[in-house]
Amino acid sequence: MLAEFKGQNGRIRVFEDHLVLSRDTIGGFISQGGYSGERKFFYQDISSFEYKKPNFFGNGYFKVIVPGTVETNAKVGLLSSSLESMRDQNTIVLRAFTAKVGDETERIYHLIMEKLTEAKKNQKLVNTTSSSTSKMDELKKLGELKASGILTEDEFQKEKEKLLNSK
Repeated sequence: MLAEFKGQNGRIRVFEDHLVLSRDTIGGFISQGGYSGERKFFYQDISSFEYKKPNFFGNGYFKVIVPGTVETNAKVGLLSSSLESMRDQNTIVLRAFTAKVGDETERIYHLIMEKLTEAKKNQKLVNTTSSSTSKMDELKKLGELKASGILTEDEFQKEKEKLLNSK
């Protein structure tokens, strides 16, 4: 585990390839209506990650956004948070009575953003590599069709050019 932070309605744990939001705290158990489980999010599956830094006068939050979840408005304010925010299964509400807490949550946020960026770059690299492999496979098939006499030289060249110029 790279980092961990206990918020008002649960805990966030940061790992090398994923995040875990758990409700294994009293506030988490109460806010989730008696549910004390956890949700695991792999970085490559996360669409976006929201953060509002908490301070002495107002709460903040960590919010994971993934496809297929219902969007809620994380409303946090002066000394309190909306019930909707506390119940949101993808939001951890943060409270800071000292600047140190705000600094720690900001450090965790930057760590998560670094891991998200890394995962998206790796995903793009995998997609590019598989795309190149697919083009090579298609070229090989075209060559086989030409060699077997199904495609003429002109047809082969046209199809090859189309394939190489496609994204």
